[in-house]
Amino acid sequence: MTIRNLVVALISLVIFGACGKDSSTDMPAINPPTNPNGNQPDTTKNPNTYKPGNTLLIDDLVLYTTNGAHRDVQLIKNFMTRNFPEYTSVFAYGQSSVSYNNSALSLTFLDGNKVKLKDTIMEIVSKTDTQMILSPLDSTNMPGPESQLFGHCMVLYNQVPQYNPYSICNAAGGNCKKYRKQYPIIISGKDYYLPLIKYCLVSNCSILINEAAPMPNYFNAAITNGMLQNNDSLLVQVSRLQVTNK
Repeated sequence: MTIRNLVVALISLVIFGACGKDSSTDMPAINPPTNPNGNQPDTTKNPNTYKPGNTLLIDDLVLYTTNGAHRDVQLIKNFMTRNFPEYTSVFAYGQSSVSYNNSALSLTFLDGNKVKLKDTIMEIVSKTDTQMILSPLDSTNMPGPESQLFGHCMVLYNQVPQYNPYSICNAAGGNCKKYRKQYPIIISGKDYYLPLIKYCLVSNCSILINEAAPMPNYFNAAITNGMLQNNDSLLVQVSRLQVTNK
């Protein structure tokens, strides 16, 4: 090996050694922040998002007819067995609460007086100490002729929720071609509850729509004030679902 080649080899060796030394330098450990209990915080949690709890509170289960309101559990079970035998497990008979495990009804507060409920952006159109009313940003067409396909039966069924197309239109002065849907949220101190109703109707038709995560609404008490006819039987379950950010 010539002296020139030896010098080049030595220089290369020095450079390689220096690079190897730098690359192996120990860096100080960066420990992730922890909670007081030593656990790492959940960085994916949004403090403005309220998720459904594990318990659905059952406030009432009533069978309404022209003869009044009936809460006898066996009577209600017989009604379901006779008219909707495949859906007898849909309602909570004689229970004050049942387990709940559906996260679809999460409520997220956004900027600009907006919220997101069930992946829909809505506006808070009114708010008091006990409730707030949410409304989607877009209007919806009023029910057309297809909503009266079964006459009285379908019209009655569509008015079981308190906030329905007809009540919302009437509150706006009537004669509507479009309306904005409305959904109530119960406020109890710092807690929020979604009022939920589940119902089925037997009239000149039989209707039961079983939704796992229905949009919040109250029962329309006006139903019991002359809207039921002789052959009508309306079963309504009224419940509340707490949503929490804890």
